[in-house]
Amino acid sequence: MNLMERLRNTLIARLRRYSVVGLVRLACWVALVGLAVMAASIIDPAPLTVIFAMSVGQVIGIVAFLCYLLSILMDVVRGTDHLPEAPGPAQKFREPNSTGDVPGSS
Repeated sequence: MNLMERLRNTLIARLRRYSVVGLVRLACWVALVGLAVMAASIIDPAPLTVIFAMSVGQVIGIVAFLCYLLSILMDVVRGTDHLPEAPGPAQKFREPNSTGDVPGSS
């Protein structure tokens, strides 16, 4: 096993431990903070406030977007294979034709 495979397996194991729902919520809260920073430039339209709001607000927005993209990546990597302690779609919402849901199939 080379270094890249070991890093990939470690990253996938860490992604499976964390909650996709929690990361989406974090992305929403960070986006709201970015929106508040942007709104500050409308409330006080001084040049420094506008420059601060546009630069810092953009960084906060990028962080929120990256959190959302990471949550999508985590959901794609997980597929239907969830650890018991990781929240995700319930068994009743999965497709009935998947091999894990049909008794007696292998």
